[in-house]
Amino acid sequence: RKWQVAIRRQLERAAAPKQLESLSRALAESKGSQMEVPGQYMDIKEPMPDQHVKVERVLPDIALVDRNMACHRRISIRGNDGKLYHFLVEATGAAISSSDERFLQLCQFMNRCMEKEKQTRRRNMRLHIRPVVGLAPRCRLIADDPKSISLMEVLEDNLASRGHTPDGLALKFSEKAQMLAKTEKDPLMAAMNEVADILHDTVLLDYIRAQIPTNAHLWSFRKHLAVQYACQVLVSHALFAPSVTPSRLIISQTQGNIVLAGAAPSLSKDLTKMQDPNDLVPFRMTRMLTTLLSPVGLEGGFSAALGASALALSHPHRQLKHHLAAMLREELISSGAGVTPGKPGQMGSETGRQLLAKAFNCADQVMNRVTALSPATAVKNENVKGDEIPPPLNNKVIQLIMNAADPVKQIQMPCLWHPWA
Repeated sequence: RKWQVAIRRQLERAAAPKQLESLSRALAESKGSQMEVPGQYMDIKEPMPDQHVKVERVLPDIALVDRNMACHRRISIRGNDGKLYHFLVEATGAAISSSDERFLQLCQFMNRCMEKEKQTRRRNMRLHIRPVVGLAPRCRLIADDPKSISLMEVLEDNLASRGHTPDGLALKFSEKAQMLAKTEKDPLMAAMNEVADILHDTVLLDYIRAQIPTNAHLWSFRKHLAVQYACQVLVSHALFAPSVTPSRLIISQTQGNIVLAGAAPSLSKDLTKMQDPNDLVPFRMTRMLTTLLSPVGLEGGFSAALGASALALSHPHRQLKHHLAAMLREELISSGAGVTPGKPGQMGSETGRQLLAKAFNCADQVMNRVTALSPATAVKNENVKGDEIPPPLNNKVIQLIMNAADPVKQIQMPCLWHPWA
């Protein structure tokens, strides 16, 4: 993509931090105000404004940041507690912003469900959430961690030192597969092996290891990463979200928190049910991620956390299904379902009942996926005769991980999904 290289060169020239006073003199001169730091009303708990952190000042340097294949301005706010709070200023559509806010509220409720379950509480399991604050219909603030990096950025840094690009590697894979189609029985795997010689599976592990001082910290990082990724994978898999690309997989380099940017429920075209994205793999578990997590972390911490989180969310007393139905109902309305022709924004009682039935139908599909991964379901359905060895309680989880980590299925994904990463 020559146009992409040209645009990146232009952005690198404009990447120098701008001064806040040239953009907003009012913010530059505001010191010790009573304005609160954004993002403190995200919790489900009753807000306590007296205990909220106030803005001490907005730092004068406004940086340009590349996140999720887009460039944003990042502002830094110093609170009256002495800490720095970083936010990305993002321009987006009103419908996307509202959908993201509903998804964050659902994640907050899921965190509450995990706090009430013993198995998830002892593992300190909760979804890492980036607060999103709307400023205008097409502008919002997203909390940002300067120490976070996407998998695509790691690939770009590694390949740039050797004169390659991620898109060039994808093009080479496609060309090699076409060339070997006449001579090899499995041209995709043969092309994958040639690409693997250029990009080793330890690239991500080496990058993270360079940021962490000791092996003890690295062990804690990998343990926390396995738990965090299990939570994110369960939610995205249950909501029928497509498998993420490297640019949407954002990892904190120091803490191990992970975010799947852009994860949202997938609805069918007729808006009557959830739509399976038809990906060959249920979630991203490529060779670099398996190397970073290690076989012990994958078979131990990751699989156990995935089953524990499914157990917490599928508990009948948590009432997750009703919260899902409420969120999916709003998604259906924003997608255009339930609006009476000729009367924009109005819904009749009959249409409202049909819309609610569709929302509960979608919620049932989501809950079926969550319940299928729960160990309680395996115990309930266990039917062993005689001396047969019963399957493990997390048998469904193991099958899901095996499907995700299968290289034969991964190489059949689109080239820009980067199955070698």
